[in-house]
Amino acid sequence: MPIVNDTRYPYTYACDLVRLFAGYNASGTVLSRSEASKIRQGIAEVLGIDDEELARKFADYYQLHQDDLTAKGLQELSLNFGIPLYGERV
Repeated sequence: MPIVNDTRYPYTYACDLVRLFAGYNASGTVLSRSEASKIRQGIAEVLGIDDEELARKFADYYQLHQDDLTAKGLQELSLNFGIPLYGERV
């Protein structure tokens, strides 16, 4: 169940989800949270739903799948940029 009494809910979590889907470069995520917020707002406008409602949906998804999303992101960094995963030998 999503944690809703966190000050980062829903907007920070929603932006972090968008940032993960946008991918990575050698420095980390490609998008800033500000850029991710603009993308989320644009998606809400296109879908004709309130931005806060979309942010809650994205945040809930992020919280429910955070471990898998983080693992996928770390794998992408490792494969694309030669950054060793935790516990791997260099």
